[in-house]
Amino acid sequence: MEVSDLRTFMAVMDSGSISHAAKILHRVPSGITARIMQMEEDLGVQLFLREKKRLLPTARGQTLYTYARKICSLMDEAELCVKGMEPGGRLRIGALESAAAARLPEILARLHAEYPSVELELVIGTSSSLYVDVLENRLDAVFVVDAPHDDRLERVAAFEERLVLIATSGHAPIHTPDDIGRKAVLAFQGGCAYRNRLVNWFRAYGWEPQHIVELASYHAIVGGVIAGMGVGVVPASVLELCRTNGMLSVHALEHPVCNAVTELVWRKGMASANVAAVCRCLKRCELKSADQPAP
Repeated sequence: MEVSDLRTFMAVMDSGSISHAAKILHRVPSGITARIMQMEEDLGVQLFLREKKRLLPTARGQTLYTYARKICSLMDEAELCVKGMEPGGRLRIGALESAAAARLPEILARLHAEYPSVELELVIGTSSSLYVDVLENRLDAVFVVDAPHDDRLERVAAFEERLVLIATSGHAPIHTPDDIGRKAVLAFQGGCAYRNRLVNWFRAYGWEPQHIVELASYHAIVGGVIAGMGVGVVPASVLELCRTNGMLSVHALEHPVCNAVTELVWRKGMASANVAAVCRCLKRCELKSADQPAP
């Protein structure tokens, strides 16, 4: 197999169809079909199940896809090294929703301005899902909180988030879980580092949340709290972006678990010129913030 075969195969896997892959690769569908069939013949295995106009990857197809991504990523990295480590081409970044909304716009805007040849793809997920994605080489680097200590990863501190509890306007001050009582807690799905930290805050006082309502976005959490569904946990930086018109009360939690460091994490040995460019933009934004006078 040639690397071009693997890129064709990946395009079909990523897009889910021959026709979409042909558009991405600027080739005719018949050529894509012929290449996939030749790969199957050379390997002696079936890579896709064909149902009418749908292609469903087989178990062997999924295995090849994992290795194809690694091989193509290494080829891209080798090409960048030979060309002098100039940033450019596709960069797949993962981030928490809160970081994407409140922290990354300035960093990514600087990246676009300084390295216009970089083609950015941004994926939103939980810390847990993004951690798996970077290990499986589906993403080049991720902004996550509480990524496990793993010798397969490299990381740098990006920024610190302060978690706060939000409740309806006029709610009594919240210092411990006893001040919440049996109210529901509005949070993200399992795998969210901030949700895990809130649960640990409860446990630090010998409590367990009575009921956790899972919502899909911070705007939904804010709206749910305003509607009286319960209390919510959000990063303070995200709350600054929401227009609540005085309908919320905000409660800072005096506990170490509520100060979370977001890290930029990538697979060891897989650092590219693009990841290095993100690190430089991150550092420059930090220096800019440090130079600004405090309000």
